[in-house]
Amino acid sequence: MFSLNEQKAIELGESGEKAVREQNEYDALQYIEYLREFSEELIMANLETDLKRAIISLRNIGNKAVQKKLDTVAANTIQVLKNLAEPALEKNLSNAMWSFSKAVQEIGKGAVQFQMLEPAKNAVEALEAIGSGAVAKRMEVVTLWTTLVLEEMSYLADRQQLEDLSNMAKTAREGIIKASEEGKFVTREQIEKYPQLIAQTVGEFAELQNLQPAGYEGRPNEEFTEDEFFEEEAEEEESEGEAEEPEAGASEKEK
Repeated sequence: MFSLNEQKAIELGESGEKAVREQNEYDALQYIEYLREFSEELIMANLETDLKRAIISLRNIGNKAVQKKLDTVAANTIQVLKNLAEPALEKNLSNAMWSFSKAVQEIGKGAVQFQMLEPAKNAVEALEAIGSGAVAKRMEVVTLWTTLVLEEMSYLADRQQLEDLSNMAKTAREGIIKASEEGKFVTREQIEKYPQLIAQTVGEFAELQNLQPAGYEGRPNEEFTEDEFFEEEAEEEESEGEAEEPEAGASEKEK
């Protein structure tokens, strides 16, 4: 079941998406600001699960903004994600950091494909900050994922003939790798091998195929939504509830 905080994050996100669909930039930016303030409260309270839901809502608004080609909204969403990632790093919220990286990845990829340069550059800067912070905090999965995403961004930028953006992503990735090696953390070899491991996983488990990064054998990573996990959990709870019918005469509380 969702907590009240998660429900609030969902409602704010849905309102923001609606504003984007209606091309109402002012309201969309307002809902992004509401989510920023709400997320800061969640970070301060160490409510990581609730924070992940707020990140998903920001991601969904950003994705919709890219689809509608609202540069300012998309760029602002990424900037908010970057700003929120900083205190989340200080709190060592590693699961949330992966969510931040995924959110920026999806919005950034769309921005590159639509040649929306400002949000695309914001995405590279955000990923660099997240990756560098992950190295400093010894967050291995986030470090590996963020370097993979920057490689993906570079690949997509090359396809769009956006040379400056591609070089920016390559430089950011290289900086994270060097910092990791200097800190005797994740090695370059591990980072280079990570996409291959994901591709192998995709080959073995067809249902996870949308995890595959663009630029590698197989179909590109179009979108991987954490919502799927929430939906699966909800379905499981419903099926469990149906399997455990309440006894006749049970009180409303027991039901």
